[in-house]
Amino acid sequence: LLVGDTQPVLDGSLWARNRGHRTGTLPTIDWADHAAVCAAVRSLVLGDLLWGVHDVASDGLGLALAELAVRSGIGVQVARVPDAATLFSESPSRAVLCVDPERLTTVEQTLEAAGVSATRIGVASGDRISVKGLVDVALADATAAYRDRLPEAVGAGTTQG
Repeated sequence: LLVGDTQPVLDGSLWARNRGHRTGTLPTIDWADHAAVCAAVRSLVLGDLLWGVHDVASDGLGLALAELAVRSGIGVQVARVPDAATLFSESPSRAVLCVDPERLTTVEQTLEAAGVSATRIGVASGDRISVKGLVDVALADATAAYRDRLPEAVGAGTTQG
């Protein structure tokens, strides 16, 4: 589940920075919405209703999904992300929730009661990180890139993970 509202704004994002775009208007933050998202996610965590959770604001949904996949060893198949702006937006007050299908209704009802939006975007399965029409990467390749980046950068044979 993607929790919270996405502002499809790339200004100020890692995506924009990597493309030399250094100006623009940052996404806005509604502190009441932010508090509601945080409280709802905390409640779900304390209720042991989630398999996993990852914030989305830092580096966007794409990186959050990739990190969840790499760390769990389970791929993701996402179909409900319409464009790159949605995938890489760093708008605040969002999280990805990994939910047991048997608990999905309870989680969605909890979020709805808290006034927090939630969108089913895909499933955790397989050996690929796939976002329909945008990304399709072998989980093994993503894992190698994630774990080998620091050792390659410092040349010291260390490991991440």
